[in-house]
Amino acid sequence: MSGRRLMSSEKTAFVLSSCLLLTLLTQLLLIVHHDELVIQIDSWEHELEGNLLQLDLELREALVGEYNGRAAIAKKKTVLEVPPLGHVSYPPGAAKRGRGPFGEEIKVGKATKLRGNFSSYSMEPADILERAGVDYTDGYVPSISVREMRALRKSNLEESAKQKATLPSLEDIQRMYGAESHIVGLDRCEEFKHNVEPEFRIMGPAGLFNSATNLLNKLLKMNCSNEVRRRTKKYKAGSTGMLLQAPWGKHNPVFYRMNHVAKVGGRGINQSHFLPIVMIKDPVTWMASMCRHPYEARWRHDNRHCPNLVPNKFDWGRTPGEGSMALKVKFATKRGYPDPVPDDPTNKTFVDYESLAHLWSEWYRDWYEADFPRLVVRFEDLMFHAEESISKVCDCIGGTMKPNFRYVEDSAKGQGGPHMGSAGFLASLISYGNITLRNQDILKDVSDRAYAREHLDKELMEIFGYAPI
Repeated sequence: MSGRRLMSSEKTAFVLSSCLLLTLLTQLLLIVHHDELVIQIDSWEHELEGNLLQLDLELREALVGEYNGRAAIAKKKTVLEVPPLGHVSYPPGAAKRGRGPFGEEIKVGKATKLRGNFSSYSMEPADILERAGVDYTDGYVPSISVREMRALRKSNLEESAKQKATLPSLEDIQRMYGAESHIVGLDRCEEFKHNVEPEFRIMGPAGLFNSATNLLNKLLKMNCSNEVRRRTKKYKAGSTGMLLQAPWGKHNPVFYRMNHVAKVGGRGINQSHFLPIVMIKDPVTWMASMCRHPYEARWRHDNRHCPNLVPNKFDWGRTPGEGSMALKVKFATKRGYPDPVPDDPTNKTFVDYESLAHLWSEWYRDWYEADFPRLVVRFEDLMFHAEESISKVCDCIGGTMKPNFRYVEDSAKGQGGPHMGSAGFLASLISYGNITLRNQDILKDVSDRAYAREHLDKELMEIFGYAPI
């Protein structure tokens, strides 16, 4: 009897040990491949949205045809044109009734309808939120770290993290970012359109981690379309010309272009047909974002001192005030010459940088000096000049804007995996419009501020309209 119990105990121990080992292996795989999984999920979502959009457009075209047929039979003069993406032509008087020919609500007024003079849109935070349809009186949850968000969710205390929304002043916003948008590369749009036939023109985001590449992707998908490409009905993925990311990997340095193929969304794409829209963010607030969500950047840092450009007493193992806090950044893969190398998770490239300031300066300097058409767009302009910025970007490939501009209200990154705790539109507007946070509360250490002033690329900061530190 005791022998059977012993055997049973051994089997139980074996099963439990196997389950534990399997769990550990699964967690290890998720840690190693989490970036690939997140991008793959985004790709599936992107493809699904594209398929649904195509079905919606085909249905609209069929309905318009049916409407025109009935109008002709009734000998009416009103004839509808087949609507481009997101557009619907309405018969006379439809706008007064508030309904279109398919019973949909017509949205008019300054809150949603695009105007030709995009610079006339108000930068006042309250006006921006009104256009976005966001009620700021309910409060907001600020951007927090993954660890903090997990703790709140575990305790069911997410609602308790809400804060009262105090909107920043227009004066403070303009002191930090100026009164106008800054897009570099618009002078080469005609060159791109001359070199690439309309059907083949595609675009999508590139940029460092935490530079709002996901936000740009969603804004382009919701508001812009290459109608020539869409109407061919030949493309399953990227049918409207808006891709998930640069086909060489959105976070990779500029020299990966034409020398690398991203595993997700990169295969079968002619990279010379792709116009990269490079997202850039104020280096001060970008460094704070890197502290909360470092992604593939590896450096020793502590919540009590981050951004930590120069070591102090909180940087374990370093002499305070001596040298800088160097980091390694893991980009997609090693480059392959002369042919692109398919993405392989086991083949990673670590690049050394002297500090976060050097990473920002060197990565964006290379993109600024690129010898091919590209656009560099400020993250801040997607908040304070969204309609104008997206319209200019869309026009660069000869795209068509929807008449009613749509904002992204929730976090564009989602709330899973490494994106957990990311801020939504209201939280971002409040945070990035806070001049005290930007000028005093991020780089608190005198040594860090002095180091940033010396090593951040001053010319780039001036070109993109970022206030000096």
